[in-house]
Amino acid sequence: MKDIIVLRLSSLGDVAMTVPVLLSFHQAFPDCTIRLITRRRFAPIFSHLDFVTIDAIDLDSKPISIIQWIRFAIQLSKSRPEFVFDLHDVLRTKVIRLFCSFNGSKAFVLDKGREEKRALLEHKGCPLYYLKTMVQRYADVFEKGGFSFQLQPIFLPRLKESSEKISIGIAPFAKHTSKEYGMEKMAQILHLLAKHPEIHIQIYGHGSREYKLAQSMTKGLTNVSILIDQFSFEKELTFISRLDLFLAMDSGNGHLAANYGIPVLTLWGTTHPSIGFGPYLQPAEYSFFPDRATYPDIPVSIFGPCDRADYDRAIDNINPIVVYQKILNVLGLND
Repeated sequence: MKDIIVLRLSSLGDVAMTVPVLLSFHQAFPDCTIRLITRRRFAPIFSHLDFVTIDAIDLDSKPISIIQWIRFAIQLSKSRPEFVFDLHDVLRTKVIRLFCSFNGSKAFVLDKGREEKRALLEHKGCPLYYLKTMVQRYADVFEKGGFSFQLQPIFLPRLKESSEKISIGIAPFAKHTSKEYGMEKMAQILHLLAKHPEIHIQIYGHGSREYKLAQSMTKGLTNVSILIDQFSFEKELTFISRLDLFLAMDSGNGHLAANYGIPVLTLWGTTHPSIGFGPYLQPAEYSFFPDRATYPDIPVSIFGPCDRADYDRAIDNINPIVVYQKILNVLGLND
């Protein structure tokens, strides 16, 4: 049995994208166990992976000094893991790699493909080409350590309950506003979906701003539940696992839903899945983009923010009727 440490601290979407890699790894190497170093609030994502032990780090409630982090790295290195797979490659994870290597660990690090991504952004107005997905880049780190495996269509268990209702999850928000669909257009989609009595909609998000916006968008609708800050993260994941479809921006919520094999539709603005951050194993037709004739330079950003004011609201070029009709098509419903 190999003693393996995997490092991935943030962000939510990036941490969620480790799940299909770990599941595929476990299928190929069932005798190996993994110690995952990640943020404490992300631990529920891995609750169904019995081959993964979480070393949870609280980076949210209080700052951790570099001295404290060095002490943590030294303590971790004393267990003498055989392998350290760094899926993050930031200062904190470099410190862990360093001290583990002093005790004989073999360390392998993620290739983020920074130059490839910059080159893609510079191909303005040219035909798009797709880079390697981040999920595959994670798997490549294991490959460097001698663990060769193919990514498989393996998903987290769904806790589906019998119900006459069709459950749709919608996450209208993102870290950067350039990645958020216009609230009026999102409200239009919500009101169109709410006309179907067999559909129940759940709104996901975080914080008072998003809660107030969700209230405004869903005013007067009876078949909608706003789950924002109403339940623990673990409970929200249970709700997501029961959904029939999820609609999200380019955000972590889409990756969480994709881990359950749920159809995930995504709306993209300044970014584009060609960069490698699309939800796992979702068909290309589940992604919606601004008209390329109007916005020929997309993608103009890797993570969302950009210095192109003329592209900042490109996402609003997406037709809400097209999104609504695609949702119905995926669910097998008629307008």
